[in-house]
Amino acid sequence: EVDECGVCGGDGIVDGACDCDGNVEDCAGVCGGGAVVDGCDICGGDNSTCAPDLFNYSQSSQQAFYFFNSATIDGENLSSDDWVGAFNGDVCVGARKWDPAQCGGGVCDVPIMGEANLDVEPWTEGYMQGGGIPSFKVFDASANSYYNAVASEDMPWVNNALNTLYNLN
Repeated sequence: EVDECGVCGGDGIVDGACDCDGNVEDCAGVCGGGAVVDGCDICGGDNSTCAPDLFNYSQSSQQAFYFFNSATIDGENLSSDDWVGAFNGDVCVGARKWDPAQCGGGVCDVPIMGEANLDVEPWTEGYMQGGGIPSFKVFDASANSYYNAVASEDMPWVNNALNTLYNLN
């Protein structure tokens, strides 16, 4: 009897392998591929997308997006290496690397997560609740520093909302 690799009396594809040559799938699901997960937990990444330490958060089923026409530090536009983080008190509830060239029409968004059903998503404890006002911080990559930032207006958090604000400074 010939196995799936064409070997008479053979054992076929070895457990864990994806083909007869013994290759395994990489993180992108490519048999024999070379993609690996980088230090930012991105398959095929180059370690350039890691969020600053204070800007780590987890996804929630409850979320809103705050769009900013501009973001500045003391009136100077953020660089494409800088980050904007959103907070509920001292809990990071969202963050985005700030690169207007990658944003729709130069208007960048910051996802802001809300507290979900804690029996299902316990990691969302302390996240935004309806009517709460998020605060913001900017990470200046060139100075390796965090700055408190003020939105042009206080916009209450509402699940599934798409809020547009003029500026974050």
